[in-house]
Amino acid sequence: MSKLTGKRKHDFLAHVVRQEPSVDIAVAEQLTDRLDGSIRSIRVTKSDLAGMKKSAEAGKAIPSLVARPPAAPFDPYAFNAILVFKRSGREALSAKLSEIGEITHLRQLAEAQLIGLDKDMRQGPVAIDDLREAVLRGVERLVADRRAAAS
Repeated sequence: MSKLTGKRKHDFLAHVVRQEPSVDIAVAEQLTDRLDGSIRSIRVTKSDLAGMKKSAEAGKAIPSLVARPPAAPFDPYAFNAILVFKRSGREALSAKLSEIGEITHLRQLAEAQLIGLDKDMRQGPVAIDDLREAVLRGVERLVADRRAAAS
């Protein structure tokens, strides 16, 4: 066992966080800094250190695998969910929503376009398909309410 502090601790935390392929590089750096500030020291095995060194050497050999370009920011106004529903129907809106691959993006869309979601869908862990269905139901309710108010 080895006790890591200082720069070696920071490097090891960065190595661990970067192992998750779904984490963006900027987010990985933020997580690493936050963890580094909260953790005084780490005890790791020699095989963990060897794995870190091996992946660092592989990262130097193939830089394109380590550095990913940052993703474009999500635009919650890229399409109007209510308009898509009114003009093309439920299936077209469902297809548009299926293009959105992150839960946070779906929640941003619903909030920005004033689509009401149940409390359990607005926060916490939820299946992405359930959230897509909740957005669809929210749009259906909005359209129905507007039609009722107009008559």
